[in-house]
Amino acid sequence: METHLADFIKNTAQGIEAESILRKCVHCGFCTATCPTYKILGDELDSPRGRIYLIKRTLEGAPVTEKTRLHLDRCLTCRSCETTCPSGVQYGRLVDIGRVVVEERAPRDWHRQLMRALLADFITRRWLFNSAMWIARRLRPLLPRFLQDKVPKARDAGVLPTRAHARKMLLLDGCVQPSMLPAINAAAARVFGALGIELVVARAAGCCGAIRFHLNRHEAALNDMRRNI
Repeated sequence: METHLADFIKNTAQGIEAESILRKCVHCGFCTATCPTYKILGDELDSPRGRIYLIKRTLEGAPVTEKTRLHLDRCLTCRSCETTCPSGVQYGRLVDIGRVVVEERAPRDWHRQLMRALLADFITRRWLFNSAMWIARRLRPLLPRFLQDKVPKARDAGVLPTRAHARKMLLLDGCVQPSMLPAINAAAARVFGALGIELVVARAAGCCGAIRFHLNRHEAALNDMRRNI
């Protein structure tokens, strides 16, 4: 693919990386067969190929609109498209770069920015999320139906296996997921145990950084990762 990046990103680390990825894409369309949003919506701009085109135009200095951001927001970043790409296009990395640029060139409304900021700071703090979930469960019968469906009933977390294995894998204990579905970690530990792998719980860990990263707060996400390391 021929590219002509704009001056604002042309010689930056992100621009050099994005250009290298873009030039590998031949727009063959194999990626559309494994893209869930394209299979559901049928819109070319909701396919990896379409989003690559939107990112290319953005990095070349074309006007960025709310529609551009909408199509990039709809991407699940599942990276299924990468499994079928014959050219080895690193779509996941490209969309990470593109989303940040689009965010800067087409800022969201203030209330959307506020919502995303609250998500980035609320969901990543386990003690705060746990407290909110504890209160919500006790008020669940009084909540509207659409909110009741978002507050799962409390369940037993299950028992973590205690058998030691030579192969070990870290389980970060800083996620808010156990507050909603506490049995997942125990079930995962039992499955890995059956495969001869011991899950070692990292008690002092915080958020892995994924939430902030996917909200385009990359530096804050990297700080989460550095702290855990």
